[in-house]
Amino acid sequence: MLKDLLVVAAATFALLGHAQAQTMKTVKVGTTNLSSDIGLFLAEKRGYFRDEGLKVELVPFDAGAKMVAPLGAGDLDAGAGAASAGLYNAVNRGLKLKMVADKGTNISGYSYKALMVRKDLIESGAFKSLADLKGKKVAIIANGAADESVINQALKKAGLKDDDIEKVFLPFPQHLTAFANKAIDASISAEPGVTAMIRNNAAVRFVGIDDFYPVQQTAMLLINGKFADDRKTVTAFLKAYLRGVRDYVATLKDGKIAGPGAETMIRDIAEMTGIRDTTLLHQMVPVFIDPDGQINRASVETDLAYLKSRGLVANDISAEGVVDMSFVEELKPVLGSFKASN
Repeated sequence: MLKDLLVVAAATFALLGHAQAQTMKTVKVGTTNLSSDIGLFLAEKRGYFRDEGLKVELVPFDAGAKMVAPLGAGDLDAGAGAASAGLYNAVNRGLKLKMVADKGTNISGYSYKALMVRKDLIESGAFKSLADLKGKKVAIIANGAADESVINQALKKAGLKDDDIEKVFLPFPQHLTAFANKAIDASISAEPGVTAMIRNNAAVRFVGIDDFYPVQQTAMLLINGKFADDRKTVTAFLKAYLRGVRDYVATLKDGKIAGPGAETMIRDIAEMTGIRDTTLLHQMVPVFIDPDGQINRASVETDLAYLKSRGLVANDISAEGVVDMSFVEELKPVLGSFKASN
């Protein structure tokens, strides 16, 4: 009799599990497996998406720019992104994309992007101030990327203009080799590449970009128009995402991943990024992600204005038409206030 009851109970639980799986909504999200994707990774690994009745598929891409087309076509619901001429021009062509939450902000104390300068130029005294950017070859991740606006802020502080430097468009992983070969003099680079270049004596971290651009919105979560219309699902998705973000931010202390739970977080980031040398993750300046998901609109507008000034983006595109903070605003009373460890 007991055996029969156990069989019936097991069958019932199996049916309930199957029914739950059928009712879970699938959300496809593009990722690049960079450290700024940690909120998404943790929300999936720790079951936060499942808690919200969501089955989230994290789809890997080797560059955020490659997500724009599948986002617009509806093949992705959400994706990791960055402000760029390509993104704004896609919106101008009619793709309904929205920036809905922070995924990486460069701020004082957590300037994970830096102006790097070739080590021999520093040691010889040939590079002493931002004014010495004049006539130099400066690596930037891509033409029309927000980092063009970043270097422009450095040039403005030094009283220089865009045409005072020679821009060299190179993906971040190629910066170290370019410095070693003396193909570039300076760069706007990101962690963990910054720490790797310092370790290899190829370049010096001259200043964090917060030295000349105090708050720069580096990355954000994007969603497409169809997904945006399903407010209940988007809000549930962002709630789970921000739980992951808060787990991460809680481990930040004194400009490092050194707070409570740091060792577990280092292992999670290593697993996500494929970085085997965890000492690199201990030493690097980590990305900051706003625990409430707030996007710095002033930075978005600064970068957009620069792209317009270069004729890379049409003048009728506005940040207001792309940034939508209504979802994370709805979550403020749900998530409550966040207390940082430092």
